[in-house]
Amino acid sequence: MELTLEQLNKTIMEMRTKGLLTEALALAEQGLLVAIENQNFQHGLDLYSQKILIHFALGNTLSMVSLIPEYEASCQKYGTAKDFMHYYLVMSLLYDAVGFREKTIEMTKRSIDYAHELNDLIMLVRGHNNLCYLEVEKGCNDEALQAGLLARKYNQQILRKLPELARLHDIRINNNLADVYIFEGDFDTAQTLLDNTLNSPIIQHHNRERVAALFGYGFLYEKQDNLKEAVNYYKQSIALAQSYGDNAITKKVMRLLLNVLYQLNWRDEIFEVQRAYIELSEKMSADNLLQQVMNLEFNRHKEKLEKKALYDPLKGVLNRHFLDVEINERLYEAKINRKFVGLAVLDLDYFKSYNDTYGHLFGDRVLQILATGLCNFLQKEDAEIIRFGGDEFVICIRHKQKEYVNKLFKAMHTYLLTLTLDQHTESETLKVSMGACINNQKNYDFKTLFEHADQCLYRAKKNGRTTCIIKGLQ
Repeated sequence: MELTLEQLNKTIMEMRTKGLLTEALALAEQGLLVAIENQNFQHGLDLYSQKILIHFALGNTLSMVSLIPEYEASCQKYGTAKDFMHYYLVMSLLYDAVGFREKTIEMTKRSIDYAHELNDLIMLVRGHNNLCYLEVEKGCNDEALQAGLLARKYNQQILRKLPELARLHDIRINNNLADVYIFEGDFDTAQTLLDNTLNSPIIQHHNRERVAALFGYGFLYEKQDNLKEAVNYYKQSIALAQSYGDNAITKKVMRLLLNVLYQLNWRDEIFEVQRAYIELSEKMSADNLLQQVMNLEFNRHKEKLEKKALYDPLKGVLNRHFLDVEINERLYEAKINRKFVGLAVLDLDYFKSYNDTYGHLFGDRVLQILATGLCNFLQKEDAEIIRFGGDEFVICIRHKQKEYVNKLFKAMHTYLLTLTLDQHTESETLKVSMGACINNQKNYDFKTLFEHADQCLYRAKKNGRTTCIIKGLQ
């Protein structure tokens, strides 16, 4: 029996919990292809997140980075609060892998904020546990302890419904809290937590968590000046991390091991570990992970600047500059993909009277209601909303079926006439006139399409306003 995408997501989550990462990755890749093909964007975003987290658990940070741009673009276009919660978690893990500490903390806290808003216990556990680890790294033990105990508190609520997942969370929480107690000098409590981890019946299926426990022991013995035992555990941790290719953790533990070897003055071993450390650093440098993450940041900043230049700051839709620099590219893509193009021009009837009667601030509010309505109605369509000037908007829609575009324009106009605006105790619906032109898969010239749509708008006004006239080119 074939699984639905919803069942598939649940199955992948269960497999991750059991440590069946390779099998879960194969399912996630297949499911994502199906979701994209069927334009099932919500389940597709879940599968993107699952796939990235599996790569993280496998220590494959390069694969994480390669998926981020398309995942981020899908989040921006189709994401809900839940998707952004997962997105910020993913980004926190990525920034941590390359050592961007402040960005890691920022992303973690954003994810936690969404988890609180959604009352998502699983993400509250994960977010606060990650924060515990980050506060330890900063040397803020009180804050780390508070975050770790919060993670444990939320996890107790999960235990009743998802016992296997809660046990895995317990291991992760114990590992991080052990570091807190080591720094505090409470070695007995730290050892009890680490013992609980390595004695857990599920630990053999979770390499990353076992690595963390092993170097936790190394750190524990180092702080107690039992340096030879520390070397033993650090080496075990490195060997396990190398066995599944987690270079970031391997490099981190090698630094800790070198510190102990210097204290012991074991020169031959220092030489061997230094050589391995340099080789690993060179390999990671060749992989160019840091540069790729920096490129992500640069492109994100560039896109923000471009978006700022192309968007109307008040209405949150594209501005007229978009028509000068981008619209022809969108029309060319539609031509290549054999899509019909519909161009609509619409404005508010008697808009001047709003400004004259209630003032320009009220007029701006009316335009915001209209712009928001357009965005809500067209959010899942291949479309742009452009403020042409004043109260006039241009809508460009692309679709494989001409009749779909025609019906969409009619439904959009009907929907806009249901939008209401309030002034004091009075409420009234918007009055919108609209003209539209749908091409014939031959003419993709913006100027021609706009002129036809503008003529239809003129006819709509002449025919009594609050109407819609659509012309299909032959």
